[in-house]
Amino acid sequence: MRIKLLLSSAIVAASLFGSSAQAASFLTLTGPSGNYGDDEVVCAEGATQPCSFTRSFEFITPAGFNITSMDISSIATSNPLTNIDFSTVTFNGINFNNLAAGTSEFRNLLNQSMIAGGTNILNVAGTTGGNASFAGNISFGAVPEPAAWMLMMIGMAGIGYTMRRKEKLTLRVRYV
Repeated sequence: MRIKLLLSSAIVAASLFGSSAQAASFLTLTGPSGNYGDDEVVCAEGATQPCSFTRSFEFITPAGFNITSMDISSIATSNPLTNIDFSTVTFNGINFNNLAAGTSEFRNLLNQSMIAGGTNILNVAGTTGGNASFAGNISFGAVPEPAAWMLMMIGMAGIGYTMRRKEKLTLRVRYV
């Protein structure tokens, strides 16, 4: 199920790329989500294949968020199909989980803490046979502050107290 979700998110991200002639790394953040990738990872002319590549994406945590989940997938885009093999995918130095390797690679990082308003770095490195691409998604969330937790606990305690204080029915049996 998780693989299908990652694959579908990669396909959606790939459909946002535009034409391969634009060849650029991109990072687009819109509120609580965004996407990143490179739609044309190529080897330098005359370079032996497979060749190495590295991409870095830097962004500031959007206001009000302090937790993130990310995924990344490789996308074969040319004829003949070429492959991207990720050697490392890290967010602020923390490695992504490897979910699938081979022709199509999938990695993710779930519920990673961030500093609100802080600068973050996402690094992608690997090898390619040339003319391949990768794409990923970023989603942000917030963990409640301590004051919010305290209010929730007080509310639950109040409910528990009210339920416990409820008058109990007493049943009287009289024999005649």
